[in-house]
Amino acid sequence: MSKLKSAIALTLITILIAGVCFMCTATFSYGYDGMTTFNSFISMLEKDSNLGGMLGDGENYLGGGYSSIYYPEGVISAQEYADNHAQLEEMSNSSKDTPEHDERVEALENYEKKYARYPDENGAVYVDKEIVFGDKDGTAVSDEFKADFARAEKILRNRLEGLHMEGVAVDVRDDYTFRITLSAYSGAQAVMLNYFSYMGEVDMGYGSSASAATHLVIGEDETIRDYIAGATTGVAQGTAYVVLNFTRAGASVISGWTSAATTDSPVTLYFYVGDESIVQLQVTSAVSGGQLAISGNYNAETARAIALTIDSTLKGEPTEMTFTIGETMRLGANFGDAALPLIYIAVAVLFVGMLVFFFIRYRGLGIAHLYTSLSWLLVMILLVWGIPFLHLGYETVMAVVLAGTLFSVSEAVAYESVKKEYAVGKTMISSFKAGYKKIFWKLFDLHIALALIAFFTYFVALGELSVFAFTLGLGVVLSALCLAFGCFVWYALMSFPKNQGKFCNFVREEVEDDE
Repeated sequence: MSKLKSAIALTLITILIAGVCFMCTATFSYGYDGMTTFNSFISMLEKDSNLGGMLGDGENYLGGGYSSIYYPEGVISAQEYADNHAQLEEMSNSSKDTPEHDERVEALENYEKKYARYPDENGAVYVDKEIVFGDKDGTAVSDEFKADFARAEKILRNRLEGLHMEGVAVDVRDDYTFRITLSAYSGAQAVMLNYFSYMGEVDMGYGSSASAATHLVIGEDETIRDYIAGATTGVAQGTAYVVLNFTRAGASVISGWTSAATTDSPVTLYFYVGDESIVQLQVTSAVSGGQLAISGNYNAETARAIALTIDSTLKGEPTEMTFTIGETMRLGANFGDAALPLIYIAVAVLFVGMLVFFFIRYRGLGIAHLYTSLSWLLVMILLVWGIPFLHLGYETVMAVVLAGTLFSVSEAVAYESVKKEYAVGKTMISSFKAGYKKIFWKLFDLHIALALIAFFTYFVALGELSVFAFTLGLGVVLSALCLAFGCFVWYALMSFPKNQGKFCNFVREEVEDDE
């Protein structure tokens, strides 16, 4: 490549990298009295679920998450029992010498007989003996309740794992309650907690209201899965929607229900999970086909919560268990308020340390590594910013560090391969071609294999591991692309130095004279 072409190419690359670097890192105020703010992509990474730190405009603290307890029917907290008991006791005491006294005393006694503290006198919950033990005189949890609880646990785990978010969890507490945790950045915690508590069978119907709808009549040897295949989500022009996928039989039913729908006489379709109407759609013309897209006041997270609730219920074993949601608590960041800036500093130190190594060992070639490593890092920032379920959690940071290390090591291996070729007397161009030919495809195959493993893990892994695997997969693919980009940058740089070996800190091996 001629010097002019190399200069033009490197100048354009430099301008592009500088521009993206500016957009990724620079945040400042401008305009009249500094009323307008330019926010960098890093400042807009308001996706912190467990690191802690002030993000964005410096006022929104996004670390930690939200947590609620799901109480199955028949299970209440010790506090609720105490409050109810105190109320009944107060009513009983205040009704002395009145006709209602005996009735209120009996109500208090019946309440005490109805519930038992679980698992012992120091337990944190009370259970309705008839519902949980299967007998008002029972003392052990019934097998039926245990099986129902196990089915509900499996469905809940599928729902939260389907979010592919860090900071989400389902924990069994006090044997028979669930603690559900969602990350703060999801933006729809209350809605998700509400939808995810829905249990029972999926159902559908049509009518003037959800409570008065005509429901689907299922044959004796059929289930709802013979009509609804599943649910997914989509986003078009900024609008999120839920997509219901029907079987041929389901599509036929929907077509029949809506065949007479007109603008003047619309038909409203309702879809249920248990007794709860989770989504509805008013139609003014006949619906045909195997899919139905339903939009509303949804964002991407809300639509995903609805789809996951429907899909996990369809694919799980049916349970009649219903839940009451306890008070939602705000959780702080796991690693404290200073974790995020400290991680930024640590990553910056690591990045600079790698650059120093390359400049010391390869002199001018450090410039090529600076171009490629900056490109890699900036694109990773853009990907984390642009992909909705990626965030600033420790899994993401670990994945970025590992992928970045893989890239730097791979580039060093390529440089060493060229260095060996140069040492035996080849020209720089010949060394460059021979060195990269020997090592490049081996490195490329390694990257492809690692990326495939990472993406496969993403699809089969649970919550936080899946986020780590997806981020690592992205970083590895980007590393392979930047290795190829690094070849071009190095080739362009070689047009300028007179002594190319000295520029790269390459030396030839001395051959001893046999005479």
